[in-house]
Amino acid sequence: MAWRIGLFYCAAPLSGAFGGLLASGLARISVDGYNKWPWIFFIEGAVTVIYGIICLFFMPHNPGHAKFLSDEEKKITMAHLKRDFHGATAEEDVDRETFDWHWVRMAFASPNLWMTSLVWFFVLIPLYSFSLFLPTIISALGYTTLHTQLLTVPPNFCSFVCVLLTTWYSDKLKVRGPVILAGSLVAIVGYIMLLASHAPGVRYGGTFFVAVGVFICSPAVMAWLSNNTSPHYVRATAAGFQVAFANCAAFVATFSYLKKDAPDYVLGHSINIGALVLAIVTTSLGIMYNTWENRKRDRGDRDHRLNENQSRLGHRHPHYRYTI
Repeated sequence: MAWRIGLFYCAAPLSGAFGGLLASGLARISVDGYNKWPWIFFIEGAVTVIYGIICLFFMPHNPGHAKFLSDEEKKITMAHLKRDFHGATAEEDVDRETFDWHWVRMAFASPNLWMTSLVWFFVLIPLYSFSLFLPTIISALGYTTLHTQLLTVPPNFCSFVCVLLTTWYSDKLKVRGPVILAGSLVAIVGYIMLLASHAPGVRYGGTFFVAVGVFICSPAVMAWLSNNTSPHYVRATAAGFQVAFANCAAFVATFSYLKKDAPDYVLGHSINIGALVLAIVTTSLGIMYNTWENRKRDRGDRDHRLNENQSRLGHRHPHYRYTI
C-alpha cells in the first residue's frame, strides 16, 4: 500500500524539482505585455488542465474496468481487492459493491480517521510552507533569482528518491507510524539548522533535511489510514475526509513566512517545528491505540461482534488487524 501511494505521491517532490527548472526558463518569456512570471501560470496551468481532461476519459473505475488489462489480469486484481477485506467480506463481489450510509458512519466512527487526519494536518503545515516558500528561503541566503530557482531542484529531487526508498521499506517492515516519527524528527533537524546557523551552506543543507522529512511522511500517513479502514466505501470516505481536512493546513502555511521576518524567518521555522512536534505526539497516540486494539482482538475481547452481520463489520471484524 505505501509503495503504491509512494509512486503516486513522489510526483509532488519531483514536480518541485522540475518546477524550479521550468520556472527559471519560463520566467524569461516576454510576449504581448505579459512579462516573465505570468507565463509560469499560463503554460504549467494549461498542461495540468489538458492532462486532467485526458485522465477523465482514460482512468478506469476499478481494475475490472481497465481496458489495458487482460481478462486474467482483471481476475487477479479483483481477487486482490477481495482479499484486501481481510476475510471479513471476501465472499462479496467487489465489482458489485453498492454505496450504503452504514459505511460512511463507520468511517467517521474510526479513531484512526481522526488521528491520521490530525497527523497529516500537522505534517502539511511544514510541507506546504516548504513548497511555497523554498525559493524565498534560499533567496534570503543571498542568491540571485535564477540561481535560487535552480537551487530548489536538489532538495526536491533528494526527497523524491527518499519517498520511493522509505515507502518500499515501510511495506517491507509493515509499519507506518515509525516512518512518520522518523520523518518528523529529520525535518525538525533541518529547521534547527535553518534557525541556529547563519552560514548559507548550513542553512541550504537544512532544506534537504526538511524536504526529506516532510515528504516521506505524507505517503506513510495516507497508507496508514488506508490499511486501517475497510471495506472500499469506508476507505474511500475516510481518505476523502482525510485529504479535505489535512489540506486546511494551507491556511496556516500560507501566512507562516512573512516578508517582515526576512531573512531569518524565525516565526515561520518555529511554527513548523511546533507542527512537527504535534505530529510526533499524535502519531505516538495512533501507534499506542492500534497496538492496544490489536491486543484486545488477540485476546478475543472483540469476538462478540461475530454475532453481528459479519459482511458489514469491515475493519471492526475481530480477525482484522490494524497496521502500526
